[in-house]
Amino acid sequence: MSSVEKPVVLLVDDNEATCTLVTAILQRDYAVHVATDGLEALEQIKTRNYAALLLDLRMPGLDGFGVLQQLQTHWPDLLRRVIVLTAALSANDMNRVKAFDVCGVMAKPFEVEALLAAVRQCAGPAEGTPSMSLLSSGVILLLADLLRQVPR
Repeated sequence: MSSVEKPVVLLVDDNEATCTLVTAILQRDYAVHVATDGLEALEQIKTRNYAALLLDLRMPGLDGFGVLQQLQTHWPDLLRRVIVLTAALSANDMNRVKAFDVCGVMAKPFEVEALLAAVRQCAGPAEGTPSMSLLSSGVILLLADLLRQVPR
C-alpha cells in the first residue's frame, strides 16, 4: 500500500520522542503528519482532511484546549476524530475534554495496542492487512529514544 492510499493522521505534540514513537507505531497503516504546536496544527487542518487527530493538551503557544475550541468553532465534525493523548489530566481537565465530545482520551505512557485500537476506532481501519504489533510498549519506547538519537 503506498502512502497516498493510507488514511492520514495528524499528530499534534511538542515532544520529539512521542512523535517518533507514535509515528513508528502508526506508519504501517497510516500516513502520519506532525504538528509541534496548536497553531501549526490548525494551519495543516485548513489544507487537508485528516482521518484522525492525536492531540496533546500541554504545548507551548496554543495548547490542546485552544485547538479543541477552534475545532468546535470551525470544524466541529473533526472533534469526533480527535484522540486526546496527554500525560497530565486532572479531573477538571477531563471534564473540559468531555465537553468537546472527542472520540477518545488516552494517558501517556500508553499501550501500543490500545493506541492502534483507538486510532482504528476514530479513523476507521486502514485498508489492506490488519496491523500486528509484536513489540511491547517498553521496547517501542526504547526504540523511539534510540531513533531520536541517530544523527540525520
